[in-house]
Amino acid sequence: MSQNSTGPRDQSEDRRKPSLQSGQGTDTPHGPVVISSEPVPFRLVVPDERTVWFPGDLCYKSTDPYAVRITFRMDDYTMDWIFARTLLIGGLLEPIGAGNVQISPCRHNGLDTVQITLKPHQVYVVLEAPARMIAGFLKRTCQAVPLGTEHHHLNLDLLVSRLVHDVG
Repeated sequence: MSQNSTGPRDQSEDRRKPSLQSGQGTDTPHGPVVISSEPVPFRLVVPDERTVWFPGDLCYKSTDPYAVRITFRMDDYTMDWIFARTLLIGGLLEPIGAGNVQISPCRHNGLDTVQITLKPHQVYVVLEAPARMIAGFLKRTCQAVPLGTEHHHLNLDLLVSRLVHDVG
């Protein structure tokens, strides 16, 4: 996984159940570390100041240690966006990002928020979420896999096997 965001992905696994299999910074003998958030309320920012809320779930897996997945849910439709974990961390402190994803700190009605701008094609969408929820989730990911140690969690044999299979 590249450290840049890759945009939307479609996944079928159920990410609605929060779980933390380990918090010690290394994969356990029982499997990889998986950290999921409680549903995060995302506010769609629209020009006429209407408020449109929808839930999103954050998920981090040590098997993909550089990435954070956000699954947005509206009715029966879900859309996944994959972000570099460092991009989301940086966006808590200052405006960061280019291309399809830009993240910056913001305030809305006296509350610290994180503003995420997604540009999948010719259009764009701006979302806001409570900064404390995003920061709490990211703190747990860094306790499980500290920044700078991500490479210890990569299964290079599996990655090479997948690349060879995809190319062949």
